[in-house]
Amino acid sequence: MKKLCAVCILVIFTHDLARVSYTVMALKCNLCISKGTSLQCTPSVQTCFGSFDVCTHIQLRPQILGSASIRSCMTRSFCLIYTLNEDVNATCCNTDLCN
Repeated sequence: MKKLCAVCILVIFTHDLARVSYTVMALKCNLCISKGTSLQCTPSVQTCFGSFDVCTHIQLRPQILGSASIRSCMTRSFCLIYTLNEDVNATCCNTDLCN
């Protein structure tokens, strides 16, 4: 149950982060949150700011929350934590729209 709550918090956080615009030469990532339905979302472009220095693509194992996935900006340290979780397939990258 704790893993699900962490994912819920991440979804809310990335949704709010998408509203922010930062125009300095910054990393650009795809932003897309799929809530475990068979419908795929169409990504929008998100400009990362502050310590958000990587693009991520996080996919939850189907038994956790369907086929939910998240593409967004994130801090490298937070992304690396997801790569260690056995219930999540996560990638971290640092070039524009790499996720």
